[in-house]
Amino acid sequence: MTGPSQRMLRAGAVLAALALWYVVSAVPLVSADFLPGPGAVLATLVDILEHGYRGTTLAQDTFATLGRCLAGFALAIVTGVPLGLLMGLSRRVEAASNYIVQFMRPLPPLSYLILLILWLGTGNSSKVALLYLTAFPIVTSAAMAGVRGVKRQRIEAALSLGAGRAQILRYVVLPSALPTIFTGLRIALAAAFSTVVAAELMAASNGLGWMVFSASQFLRNDVIVLGILVLGALGMLLNWALVALDLRVVHWRGLD
Repeated sequence: MTGPSQRMLRAGAVLAALALWYVVSAVPLVSADFLPGPGAVLATLVDILEHGYRGTTLAQDTFATLGRCLAGFALAIVTGVPLGLLMGLSRRVEAASNYIVQFMRPLPPLSYLILLILWLGTGNSSKVALLYLTAFPIVTSAAMAGVRGVKRQRIEAALSLGAGRAQILRYVVLPSALPTIFTGLRIALAAAFSTVVAAELMAASNGLGWMVFSASQFLRNDVIVLGILVLGALGMLLNWALVALDLRVVHWRGLD
């Protein structure tokens, strides 16, 4: 739980960062063209909320980025978690799949973006596929590690009580693996979110990454800073949502 003192410290840190930003931007040695101040960025936010940016609204760009990220992330969960569970339960499945998954994990996602654009075009399909390939090996590895980390004593205790294989999987293996799986999901979501922004820099007509890249071409540093702030806030909200889901689903975390 977060106490009042922690909330005050967090609020104080944010205010200190804003004050430092204001002071740095106000120093005559730093041109406002290079570092717009908080007031200029706030005015840009109001202007974009009223008139949009190059034919798109801030909400449209935000939801475009969010939709691509969540689509690829959801596909990774649907396919990666079951495969990871099977890899953890079966040595044969692990032998057949693990080298491929571990080969994909360290690959920079943008290294195959060009191929995806050639195969799927510059629309959302190539971006969603890229995000899926980014999150999939992380989710799969986390699910496999979660199963492999289940304590043998729990399985033996369930067997001694007459539990079958399906019951052990449902009531012992899966609950024990969920904390590790959720940790992997948080890492995968962060990786997918950073990748979608990079993908929008290369080929997109909307989205927050596109907005930042477009603004850089017109030397609109106020829009660039605004885009960075919105991206940071959106990333934090996604992480908080996943943490809240983790605490609700894995309510026994820390009781082992």
